[in-house]
Amino acid sequence: MDFWDILRFLAGPVIGAIIGIFTNYIAVKMLFRPYYTKRIGKFHIPFTPGIIPRRQPALAAALGRMVSEKLVRKEDLRRALLSDELTNTIVGGILSLPPASDAGQALVGDSYRIGREKLLDMLTDKVVVGITSLDMAEIFKKEGANLAAGLAQKNPLLGMFLNESTIASFAAPLAVRVTGFVEGDGKVKLREVLDSEIAKIEAKPIGEMFGDREQMQSLLGSVYRRLISEHADTIASRFHIAEIVERRVAAMPPQDLEHLILSVMRKELNAVIVLGSVIGFVMGIVTTLVNMIPL
Repeated sequence: MDFWDILRFLAGPVIGAIIGIFTNYIAVKMLFRPYYTKRIGKFHIPFTPGIIPRRQPALAAALGRMVSEKLVRKEDLRRALLSDELTNTIVGGILSLPPASDAGQALVGDSYRIGREKLLDMLTDKVVVGITSLDMAEIFKKEGANLAAGLAQKNPLLGMFLNESTIASFAAPLAVRVTGFVEGDGKVKLREVLDSEIAKIEAKPIGEMFGDREQMQSLLGSVYRRLISEHADTIASRFHIAEIVERRVAAMPPQDLEHLILSVMRKELNAVIVLGSVIGFVMGIVTTLVNMIPL
């Protein structure tokens, strides 16, 4: 067998390998490209866009269902939310918050200051209303009578002048004066006191506001676990995992979708291209051998 015979024998397999690798390369590229529909005038060019861009909405819906039903189920979310790691992270985050005044200013700005002023006004009004709703005259009469009785036992002469009728005569005017003070200057003083007490509480870090840190950590952890246990299904349903995945995949540009799939399957798709060359080479050998059989 001379050189030309060898060349003729190898020509078929080599051409078959070239055709196979080129055909599979085109097939792989057609999975993704062209990215968009191509037209000549009103005529839609077949096989445009590529298979995956054309089926992207259906792919997005299928991925959303699979992730929601198979990969990230409600039971998995419940376990994740109730895990010790997440519980400790959340509780630790709460206890590590800065003083209420700093946290409030950082989170809501002026709204915190406005809310604080409203709270002060509300507390002051509640206390004032509670005091003024009392029957002050009757209270003074009763407490004054008890005081007079005690003084009379110690000093009978003083008890002769400080009797029930004397106490009753100044109980009503005194009640009016006290009520007027509470509703006027007393209200201002009361608000100042409440403001001072709230400021003391605000100055403490969240973890120190209610006493021992370990007790607070245990209490907050118990409250968190109970809330999650009772409302885990509702919380999980609020994630709308299927809808989120479907919406994100459907909105993904075809170029990004191609990059995502190739980042996972590049080796496999390259193997398909190489396999095309191998099959073409083998088919070329078979064809050459068949052609060499004398008829």
